[in-house]
Amino acid sequence: MMTNIYHMVYHTHDNSIYISFEGCNFRCIGCLLKQSIWDCHLADNVQHKLQAVNNVERLSLGEFRTIVERFDVKRAVLGGAEPTLDKELIKVIDSLNTLDIKTDLLTNGYILNEKFVEELEKAGLTSVRVSIKTHNDDTHQFYTGQTNSPVLDNFKLLNESQIELKAESVLIPGLIEKDEIGRIARFITNVNLSIPYRIDGFIPIHDTPWRSPSPKEVIEAAQIARRYLKNVSYIHSKTKIKEEIINVYPIIKDESYPKTMEVEVA
Repeated sequence: MMTNIYHMVYHTHDNSIYISFEGCNFRCIGCLLKQSIWDCHLADNVQHKLQAVNNVERLSLGEFRTIVERFDVKRAVLGGAEPTLDKELIKVIDSLNTLDIKTDLLTNGYILNEKFVEELEKAGLTSVRVSIKTHNDDTHQFYTGQTNSPVLDNFKLLNESQIELKAESVLIPGLIEKDEIGRIARFITNVNLSIPYRIDGFIPIHDTPWRSPSPKEVIEAAQIARRYLKNVSYIHSKTKIKEEIINVYPIIKDESYPKTMEVEVA
């Protein structure tokens, strides 16, 4: 049973593991994965070594579990590209649940439906964070290549489930401005004003025409969102990450890594 998992990193501060899935049904113009498929929080020297990996191999379900069992993992973040495209996603979540590991799913929410959500509940998914790009459908289609109607409908569907629901958006000056963040916040509060909402400052890639917002702009967007929602957080260019982030898969040789981090996969 082959999964779409191609990359994993370990966060030491909370014993969590971030799992990256290959493939996406959106074509976001500013997607960070267009610039690098590796976790952007890794040290530059590790990023450089990963760039030299010629063949990116996906993990089987058994190989994935073998790696996870080597670590003291308390929480697993299932991220992207888009995890819901993986036909083995439910088994991945179920496997983590049997190891008593909390699971957080990051998704664009596009292909979810009632049956899919029920399967996620039964597998033991702890929480789901939906990326709401924009409330404006024209802008959404321009940026992602897809309509946002399924995303908004499925967000409402998730609110009716037993899975903890969260939301996030990216502030992109010149495209998704502070006023649009306010419109997204109003939509969320009409679903459930207690849903946590995070605003991320855009990280420019390649030749995209948009700049990174200043910390002040991100904070102002958060202040607008707080007019409608109880729990709003944000990340901007000056946000510091106070932790060690270690590459777990694919394997690269680095003597600075603890031996426990060198996990061989058949």
